[in-house]
Amino acid sequence: MRQGLYIWRQGGLAMIRVVMATVILFAILVAVYLALDYYMRWARRRELETEHAEGTGSALTREDYVDRGMADYRRSWEKKLLIGVFAIPLIVIVLLAFLAS
Repeated sequence: MRQGLYIWRQGGLAMIRVVMATVILFAILVAVYLALDYYMRWARRRELETEHAEGTGSALTREDYVDRGMADYRRSWEKKLLIGVFAIPLIVIVLLAFLAS
């Protein structure tokens, strides 16, 4: 009975490590996602402001032109592809675990 209890404790410790690693990985992925999202929105906004200043934008005010462009950006594939920040590492981890076993 003692040996079984000892093995369970080691298994429980391993599970706690897996959960901690998962939480840490998720926190890192969230931070990377937020940083990329902020940068991409900032770059798109700057591009729209430059387009309007050069006169290639429409006859709208700068704020309206940028707001419409940002609304288009929120519906774009570029924004949706940021989900790959979560999907790609998780797929790689699952593949590595599958290949290792």
